[in-house]
Amino acid sequence: MRKHILQKIASKIPPFGRFISERDQMREAIDQLSRERCRLLEEVSSITSENLRLQQLLDEKNIGYCHCCRQQTTFVITGNWLRDQYLCTNCLSIPRQRHIQYILDTHFRGWDSLQIHESSPSNDLIARHCRHYSFSQYFESEEEGATIDGIRNENLESLTFPDDSFDLFITQDVFEHIFFPHLAAKEIMRVLKPGGAHVFTVPKEKHLPGSRPRARLVDSEIEYLDDPVYHGNPVGDGKALVTWEYGDDFEALIGRWSGGITTTYVTRDRSLGIDGEYIEVFVTKKPRH
Repeated sequence: MRKHILQKIASKIPPFGRFISERDQMREAIDQLSRERCRLLEEVSSITSENLRLQQLLDEKNIGYCHCCRQQTTFVITGNWLRDQYLCTNCLSIPRQRHIQYILDTHFRGWDSLQIHESSPSNDLIARHCRHYSFSQYFESEEEGATIDGIRNENLESLTFPDDSFDLFITQDVFEHIFFPHLAAKEIMRVLKPGGAHVFTVPKEKHLPGSRPRARLVDSEIEYLDDPVYHGNPVGDGKALVTWEYGDDFEALIGRWSGGITTTYVTRDRSLGIDGEYIEVFVTKKPRH
């Protein structure tokens, strides 16, 4: 009723009408500022909570045993992606590297005396403990099997080693960068001794029912089936194209490709510095007969 009377007066007296209009505009502006203030307070609260959570992660550390440097150490978290940001303060290893050596120590006793080959290593964490260790990288434009600046050049899809050469063959996050992983799996089994094993890591995607290629080679040209994604590479330009995504069928797939039997190891143990996403270790064994 009061608003109706004011509007009636405003229609009769123009200056009073302008006053009423300006007052209403001011009220609306104040309401908008109040809503913006509430939004900003919520945003500040969210940022503060996230900063506190991140700081808790950064401050988190624990004492444990590192299977890479074989001694008691302190493990520290430097970020929220534990796969790459949960470090041993002594050797700077990360969870999947510690996990693979934990599996070697646990399931392949005396492995450091065996004939071992590692493809595309990015560190010397295994080499430092193994008496009969060899490694290779892949230089696409160079002769396969040749030595390039002291490094053997090997293509996993067509290895130049004789049959039955190694007790263990190791790859770490390599199989997602191969165009023809079925050939690589078969070749690795060929060069393993009977009873030998391919011990490896590869990201196995969650909630992906079937493995699928992201890119393929057609007449020596790359055909992208999805937006290109790159990981780090110890050689070349430092980039490795992700060519495959592996899903729930991975173990069956690698078994079919290789002819071996694959076991998946999942470990979460902070006392060993093993925690994070995508740190499974796969072991494919070559039959003895």
